[in-house]
Amino acid sequence: MEVVVKQIFFLLILCLGASACESEYSQIVKEEIKSGVIHEDLILGLKMGQTRKEFYDHCWQLNKQKLVAQGPGNKYAKYILTLDSTSQNSEKVEMLFYGIFDEDKIMHGMEMKMNYIKWSPWNEIYQSDQLMEALKIHFSQAYPGNDFLEIDINEQTKAFAKVDGNRQIVMYPLGDKDVMAKITDLRHSDLLNK
Repeated sequence: MEVVVKQIFFLLILCLGASACESEYSQIVKEEIKSGVIHEDLILGLKMGQTRKEFYDHCWQLNKQKLVAQGPGNKYAKYILTLDSTSQNSEKVEMLFYGIFDEDKIMHGMEMKMNYIKWSPWNEIYQSDQLMEALKIHFSQAYPGNDFLEIDINEQTKAFAKVDGNRQIVMYPLGDKDVMAKITDLRHSDLLNK
């Protein structure tokens, strides 16, 4: 009997330790999903739940308005984003974007690859780490709610993420030049690693 009590006590301590080790970000994700709040806005009037055809039609309309252009290799749409547009030192960022679609061609997120147009290897103020800081401000204003938290993707990569309801925004550097940002619908977590 004493052995069984010790085993139960040991399992209880393990469970408590595991829950204490749960990251702040994981806790926020669980709370936000439980909240039932649904956000469908992506970028430039695009929304989660649109079909691939609706995505292309919307991008075609944006192209006719000269708001977007064809990206490299015809794999992305290209948009020029102005950061800090109210300051005298506004900076232009090239954003290549494409929807994240499921097997039924329904969009459940957006993938964006961004870099400062003025980027050069020797100019530190236009490196990806500086762009990530500016994008944290931009995305926090465009998608108000929780703050960004620093998370680890792997031992070498620092990322920032925020979750508001079903919408998760994660961004991380791709070398010294580019930042990858993904807006995803946590209700479709099977698409998060695509």
